[in-house]
Amino acid sequence: MKQSRDFFWPSYVDLMTALFLTMLVLFVLSYKLFKDKEGALVRQREEYRAKAEQLEVIQRIEKSLAAMMSGRNAPFRYEPEFRRYTLTRDIRFQGGQWNLRRPTQTLPVAEAAASLAFIRHTGATLRAIVDQLRENKRHDPALRDVSYVLLIQGSASNLADARKPTYDDYAYTDYQNWGYILSYQRAKALYDFWRDEGIVDFDAPQYHDIIELAIAGNGYGGVGRYNPARRNLRVTNQEEKRNQRFLIQIIPKVGKVVR
Repeated sequence: MKQSRDFFWPSYVDLMTALFLTMLVLFVLSYKLFKDKEGALVRQREEYRAKAEQLEVIQRIEKSLAAMMSGRNAPFRYEPEFRRYTLTRDIRFQGGQWNLRRPTQTLPVAEAAASLAFIRHTGATLRAIVDQLRENKRHDPALRDVSYVLLIQGSASNLADARKPTYDDYAYTDYQNWGYILSYQRAKALYDFWRDEGIVDFDAPQYHDIIELAIAGNGYGGVGRYNPARRNLRVTNQEEKRNQRFLIQIIPKVGKVVR
């Protein structure tokens, strides 16, 4: 009987030791899994916080831009369905040409002068907006990693007219391609006009820390066109001619938000 008791206790101690080691291993493993999960949740929370701060900055920027672009005497009109700005006044060109200083044959001299004055006012207003964005960035730490794309986009009217000797057609290949060339050259003519008049050069080094200039032309396409069904594509279609216009976009690029 004594031998039986002597055998029981060592076995019991070994069993308890094994159970303790098993529980210890399970505890360590559970603790590691818990810490890993906690770390993942912390990282996820930080990601959500960063995204929320970025969203807050974007909303602030959009609100500020909307106030500046829609201010008193601002030459821009907002199209909410397309989330973009266009000019409040139509700019008319001689058919197939892009020279802003060359009035159309049907445009009176006084109206042509008023059109150029409007273009000058538009450039000065846009310069003031960009300068204000730069000042905001300089004084607000949350905007230190924010810059903008300034998009000047031209659009052409689809009048299905034949090529004419008066066209600025050094790159004419076919009618469809010509629409892209013409709309781009008109957008570039707007940039050139502001630069040559000494109003503003948005591609100057002084603006490189705040904006990236993009000049584009969407030809006869794009959303929000007049005469969307493309009825009566002839030079007499005044509704289609309204597609000879400019779109101005200031698009924020938000990097890391600094607090």
